[in-house]
Amino acid sequence: MPCPNRMGWAEGLISNAAYPAPAFPVNDTAIKTVKGVSHPNDCDFHEWSWEAFVWATGIGGPDGRARFTTLHNADELFGNKIAAAKGPKPLNLKPRDLKPTSAPQARSGDEAAQAGGGLIVDQNGQIVWYSTHMNDAYFNFVKANSGANYAKVLPKKSFPVGAAVFKASWKVVGPGDDTTKFYTEDSVVPMLIPNPCGGIMVDPSGATRPAKVALIGLHVVGVTVNHPEFLWATFEQNNNAPDLPAGMDPTSPIPVSNQAFTFYAANTPANKCNIKADGNDGRPQLQITDPGKQTVAPITNIFRTYATGDACPARTQDINAVNTASQQALAQASTARPPNPKEAIWANYKLIGTLWLNANTLQPNDKNMVAEGIGSVNLANSTLETFFQRSSMSCFACHNTIAQPPDTKGKNINISHLILGLIPPAPGASPTPTCTPAASPVPAASPTPALSATASPPATN
Repeated sequence: MPCPNRMGWAEGLISNAAYPAPAFPVNDTAIKTVKGVSHPNDCDFHEWSWEAFVWATGIGGPDGRARFTTLHNADELFGNKIAAAKGPKPLNLKPRDLKPTSAPQARSGDEAAQAGGGLIVDQNGQIVWYSTHMNDAYFNFVKANSGANYAKVLPKKSFPVGAAVFKASWKVVGPGDDTTKFYTEDSVVPMLIPNPCGGIMVDPSGATRPAKVALIGLHVVGVTVNHPEFLWATFEQNNNAPDLPAGMDPTSPIPVSNQAFTFYAANTPANKCNIKADGNDGRPQLQITDPGKQTVAPITNIFRTYATGDACPARTQDINAVNTASQQALAQASTARPPNPKEAIWANYKLIGTLWLNANTLQPNDKNMVAEGIGSVNLANSTLETFFQRSSMSCFACHNTIAQPPDTKGKNINISHLILGLIPPAPGASPTPTCTPAASPVPAASPTPALSATASPPATN
């Protein structure tokens, strides 16, 4: 069937952005028959991805922000009273891999980390920041089934239909940056200082600085009818990074593109891209080059290994077709559908792909979920899984139902890293080790907790 496969689907897409919020979309994946054709098919999943994206990014409300930025964040789960207070919510921006190991909750659930660890540095020398957001259904389920309650959860219990979580990546807007094709917010970000154990770290004093940030990537993850494993979709700003040309080896000395992108300098060889600057295996280590401007080196050049998450040609055609229809509909939002002119900004973002399992096949302790994935089977976002882009490494490599201590049989709810991060540590468990620098530049009177830049858990949806 053609994709989009429903008459007027693209024209109605903008309705998901309405305020007050419409119901989160969940029915695309219901088993049904339309004109003799059984649904859902691939197109239904990609249509859902765009519907969920538009729902998440609807601009409105009292503060005129994208809806997902106003939802619950991870700090609320960990008892942060400021984050839980009514009123406009801060973005709660965090770097990946820069969480003090002595923090009360340093496991994956409290860290805005991306898969595989490592920091990325844009062409202006600024690191990328991350935020995680949850709708009520997701947030309330995590609160009710995590922590001390985790042990009571039956293995086959799953998140409810309609639960959704969104993970965003943000670029600090630099002098002269053109932001006309980006969604931006005024925010604050933590200050960075040299780590006495090498590399860089968040200032443990809690110091922050104001920053305008631009959205560059967004994971859209939600439970729909017949799909308790969540549908996994990821979006990027159109000009983030080039796609690795077909047939080119990721370690090739040949340039990936002769064009410049937000995270790629024109004519940079493939083997000089996607390098994790962590000081391991001969790689460089991040250094602060200007404490005042908070610039960091080296810069990370990025390419996208799989343009549509390694979807096969027919599925790639569906993704491209849904992108074209959605972007065209959103581009007209400012003229065809007032009073929603701000929604036109989302025409500058694209769906990379969607990943799912066969209907109602989620099961506890499934160690084969990567192979069972359908659609974009090697799905990754170039700004959220920069160093985690390779074959047989999809979202299900990290988000699965495999047993986690003290659980010995596996649970369906293990697919959420926020739930895993809230599991109480086993009695007598060893604390996370910290480094002991030979000579620390930090005064002895105010010791600085060490930070892990190489051994963080996978992504935290």
